Amino acid sequence: MAAEVQSKMSDRNAVIVTGIPGVGKTTVITTAVDMVKEKHGEEVQVLNFGTAMFEVASKKGLVKHRDEMRKLPTATQRETQQMAGEAIAKRAESARVIVDTHTLIATPNGFLIGLPEWVIRAIKPKTIVLVEADPESIAMRRSDDPTRERDAQAVEEIDTHQQMCRAAAVAAATLTGATVRIIKNRQGQVEAAATQLYETLME
Repeated sequence: MAAEVQSKMSDRNAVIVTGIPGVGKTTVITTAVDMVKEKHGEEVQVLNFGTAMFEVASKKGLVKHRDEMRKLPTATQRETQQMAGEAIAKRAESARVIVDTHTLIATPNGFLIGLPEWVIRAIKPKTIVLVEADPESIAMRRSDDPTRERDAQAVEEIDTHQQMCRAAAVAAATLTGATVRIIKNRQGQVEAAATQLYETLME
């Protein structure tokens, strides 16, 4: 029985990587993917969950443009989320996959769950990675980035957002048996953070 469980766990090649805006998640992912290619000659597929949802919806003829996604009925959006998750899981059967998404999205009416139960069960990740940074560093990065329009958040709010993301990741992992890993992306130490993600991908 234990061997059977271990076999099922080892078949999981999807790693969900999350991080709040301004944490440097994209840079960490790109660097880790380059490490895998350089050291092992393997390609890691990086899939944005929102893009995966749009692909499913457009194939079904539900939308023509990505902006139309948010106008779909809630039930349709949930169905599309689940189908996108299943499509990602299928791709992870034959390749290492990173799912780039959000655990929680800050909205004016509170936090929106980015990994609801039907999504996390469909993807069946082996690990949920939280890329984090000091709230002060995140606030500074956001203010120094003229290419992005982001809602202003106080340092205390950024800290709360990250703590809430931890709770959401643990809840999602409880449903699937995934592990949860926190990777600190400290200022000027992207290589160190990427190395930890690389280790998770190759585990």
